[in-house]
Amino acid sequence: MRTRIAAGVFAAAVIGSTLALAPSAQAQPSAATSCYGSAKSYSKPSGDRWYPNNGQTRLTTPGNCNDINIKPNQTTSIAVCFYPSSGGTECQKSFKTAPAGQWTVVATDVKPGTRFIFDFGSTTANTGVWAG
Repeated sequence: MRTRIAAGVFAAAVIGSTLALAPSAQAQPSAATSCYGSAKSYSKPSGDRWYPNNGQTRLTTPGNCNDINIKPNQTTSIAVCFYPSSGGTECQKSFKTAPAGQWTVVATDVKPGTRFIFDFGSTTANTGVWAG
């Protein structure tokens, strides 16, 4: 009888600990939602390769994500050019393909307040959203 009770208590403990872990496994999607929930729209006109392309404006990461992400409405090649506070420009050496309607990580481990622009690698018009 003691063996059955001990086995029952052990089974209940295992089930209880599994249920206790379930909410923390669900915490990750809310972090992604927070990141993408802060997404901002963009509209790059035909004839421009960079966004924004007025020579003065830079995008700034708000810090909701550790990465710079883009979700274009049209499949595109994309890279990021950074503008460090020390001056100058540092552009990524390779482009990533960002499929239409899908989030793509363009740059990783980006600090909040980082200034940057997108380099689309072509002058074709493109619209969508970005999060950083």
